[in-house]
Amino acid sequence: MVRVVGRPIKPGADLLLNDDEKPAYIRLHDIGRERRSRPLQEFLNDVGGLMLSAEAPAVASFVAGKVLQRLLKTGKVRPEGGPLPGAPEGLDDAIGHLAKSGRKYEAIAGQFQSLADKLLWRRGRSGPFASLNFGNTHSHAVLVGPGGMEERADLRVGVIYMDRYTRFPDHVQTQPRAFILLSPGEICLGNSQWFSAGIGTVFANDAGQSFAIRCTARPLLAVWCQVEREM
Repeated sequence: MVRVVGRPIKPGADLLLNDDEKPAYIRLHDIGRERRSRPLQEFLNDVGGLMLSAEAPAVASFVAGKVLQRLLKTGKVRPEGGPLPGAPEGLDDAIGHLAKSGRKYEAIAGQFQSLADKLLWRRGRSGPFASLNFGNTHSHAVLVGPGGMEERADLRVGVIYMDRYTRFPDHVQTQPRAFILLSPGEICLGNSQWFSAGIGTVFANDAGQSFAIRCTARPLLAVWCQVEREM
């Protein structure tokens, strides 16, 4: 049974890209003029290193590599201090579990903890096969890209959070996208069977292919990235 909550979605909508307004795209010659914050830079370095590791699938590393190459230059850094919605409840639990999962994850957990309250967290749109209470159990945010801490038009680095026993709706992605799980989760890519994946799992999903993700006894935390457009 298909369960849809909230406003209707267009067929093929990419449900991770629910921008409420046109982003303030910056001019090409402004790229690289500002300095990225240390916690954000360290988080991008460490997560990027995992996505480019020898254990990561080649397709995911290819997508992440293109993103990381562009991240050598900064976008327009959003000034701190403006009012933002608080981080989702339960996020601290996910970060705490990540911190206990090994030394390399302890550093990433600390970096993300310092960034979480500076992100613009949005409630995702629901869609086919989503959890019945999806509107209250899911949030996502952009670290770098349209609406992110660092505003730019050429790429996105985003984060997904879901409470326990939540399923993200099936949706079709508009761009090739690479992911890394920072918590245990279950994934379905295209017409494949669901598979369980642990912390540090890297995978990719191609443009035009359906994607679904869910979690069980632990909240889900994942980072994704994609090239947004050519510049």
